[in-house]
Amino acid sequence: MFSFTLSSASSGYVRTPATRVFLCAASPDESGEEALDWALESLVQDSDELVICRGVEEDILNERDHDDIRDEARELMRRIQRKAIESDPDRRVSLHLEYVPGKITDTLDRLIALYRPDSVVVGTRGRKSVLCSFTFGAMGSVSRYVLIHSPVPIIVVRPERKVKKAVEKRRADPKRGTHFD
Repeated sequence: MFSFTLSSASSGYVRTPATRVFLCAASPDESGEEALDWALESLVQDSDELVICRGVEEDILNERDHDDIRDEARELMRRIQRKAIESDPDRRVSLHLEYVPGKITDTLDRLIALYRPDSVVVGTRGRKSVLCSFTFGAMGSVSRYVLIHSPVPIIVVRPERKVKKAVEKRRADPKRGTHFD
């Protein structure tokens, strides 16, 4: 089974007893990118670790050359490093990128057990997962699965565009009271 891990740390990074570890499920869609951006901009602080999980479809793994997938992972890591520096140039963080094939729900369970994060960051939408029908039936969302099964706190990040749309819809509702304005 193919699995690819990249690690990088800012110069001067030192793991301390106060170091927090966060796991971010970063799918390649808008929601996953928003979750990753939010984690880098708002959550991760000096001396923290961020583990980024990117699931790889097994079909894609069988069709594409593994070197291409590794190059894609390296490019994603460079983008994450640039984003971390843009967010706070003085912040010293450790980044781990995990490219893992298979069911993303199983992968997240394994990564939670391996890294023992303080919390998990997920987007509201991404790759759909289907669990065994005799256990839970079909679950429509990875974030919902993680919310139900994770032993650590979950942070669900909603894309800003969707938040603005919901706020505008609430404001346009004639039944809405004025006590929130």
